[in-house]
Amino acid sequence: MKKATFIKSLAVILGISSVLGFAGCSKSENNHSEVSEQSAVESVSDSLEGMWQSEQLSDYIYTFRADGTGQYDMAGKVLALEYTTDEGKITLSFLEEGYTPVTLEYILDGDRLNIKDSFGKDTFYKRVSE
Repeated sequence: MKKATFIKSLAVILGISSVLGFAGCSKSENNHSEVSEQSAVESVSDSLEGMWQSEQLSDYIYTFRADGTGQYDMAGKVLALEYTTDEGKITLSFLEEGYTPVTLEYILDGDRLNIKDSFGKDTFYKRVSE
């Protein structure tokens, strides 16, 4: 009789341990998934990748790709470009004859980008896609 009670108790304990183990594993996986998704969102919002529309002139749009290429659409005139960033500065090299590379200061605040022109004037852009 004691042996049967012991086996039943052991079975209950093992069953509860298994359920808790699976629940803990599932919870851990969910937390990892949430952290990964959050990190991905943070990394995208902390990068220049995406499409940026001028807040002052809505038909002026920068597109920056992860590979360092992009384009600048100036109300229908589209210029291909390559870009690099370094410590709050962006260097834009337009791939059309007659344009020289330009290095400008920029400030990225989530989905808002401020590119200072060569005279230090602020030009604000909002992220319209990633």
